[in-house]
Amino acid sequence: MNHLPDEDQLDGLLDRSSPSTTLMTDDVIDELNRLRVASMPSPGSSGHRKRWTRPALTALITFSLVGGAAAATAATIQLWSPWAESPDAVATYTLPSGAECELRIGNVNGSDPEAVRAVEDFYQAASIDALLTQETIDETIAQLRTEESTFMNDDGATEAAGYGTVHYNADSEYDSAVNRILTNTLSSELARQGIDGSESNLSYSGEGNCPGADW
Repeated sequence: MNHLPDEDQLDGLLDRSSPSTTLMTDDVIDELNRLRVASMPSPGSSGHRKRWTRPALTALITFSLVGGAAAATAATIQLWSPWAESPDAVATYTLPSGAECELRIGNVNGSDPEAVRAVEDFYQAASIDALLTQETIDETIAQLRTEESTFMNDDGATEAAGYGTVHYNADSEYDSAVNRILTNTLSSELARQGIDGSESNLSYSGEGNCPGADW
């Protein structure tokens, strides 16, 4: 028999899995992908990677990840946001730990209806599996490892983070690579269509479930 959480436990799970929003600029787009992953010890402890230019996509994006105990509950009572029940795209991939991830993308908003439709059309028509080939993921991970990254402790002190450090996490790195690929591909498509994501106030959401991930 499945035992559902009581009301207090459920409230806690919902609080921990509720999405947060961050303004996407070129300087923070990759850091926002990292914040999507539940690998940071606290909301104030975030890393920073150097700029990677994306001329078209400067928008607002929301990411939420369900993992661990929350994921087990989500699998039972389906703790997806309402928009994620009918997403524009679904990506599935396997992390180095063997955990299976499902990422749902949608909830597109903006001041320009044509720009909103362009994002929706892109994700609805995209072959996610074709985008997330192992070769592309490996190349993206290699790029991630060339970029400087710092980790901020609770006392404000910083230290090197990323590959080769005590803060390295293979699942987090792989997940960041997946998100970078999807974001870069969308950015390229918007640029091809001459759409400025910043002027259009574009935003979209991603919500993932990676039960058993080694964050």
